[in-house]
Amino acid sequence: MPFRAPWLRSAVFGEALLLAGGCGAPFGAGCTAVGAVDGVSITVAADSVRGVAALELEVCREGRCTEAEVALSAGTVSVDQGCDASGICAASASPDNTLVGFAPLDLPAGEVEIRAAVTGQDGKTRELGPVRATAEVVRPNGPQCPGQAHQLALTLDSEGLSPR
Repeated sequence: MPFRAPWLRSAVFGEALLLAGGCGAPFGAGCTAVGAVDGVSITVAADSVRGVAALELEVCREGRCTEAEVALSAGTVSVDQGCDASGICAASASPDNTLVGFAPLDLPAGEVEIRAAVTGQDGKTRELGPVRATAEVVRPNGPQCPGQAHQLALTLDSEGLSPR
């Protein structure tokens, strides 16, 4: 009579259950804790940075308006540092002479009207806009996961304020 270890049947059965449990779930389909925030991102182009000391946005829809100050910081671009023989790649951030910022605002689905108040280095404020834009739904983990938000992106350059 051949030798049969009593634990072998349990091990094989357990492995079969594990494999069967994984069937039907695509690889990498799990949701992470990464979410998104409703709001407006803005890039101040290099040709307009000198004229911007502070920026405030007003977003309106159906007569309701919300205002938010935008905290601006230096913009960067990624610079490819190449890959080594084992396939490990690197990049670094390099200033690109722009300013970037994000204003967390409760954005509805649909079109909104946006105005900007730009305070210059001289302390004078100028009004820009209105421009119309529609927020996009972003889902950082993909459509199957929670964590969606409404976001839109603007550019401020020598031509004024425009949606991206």
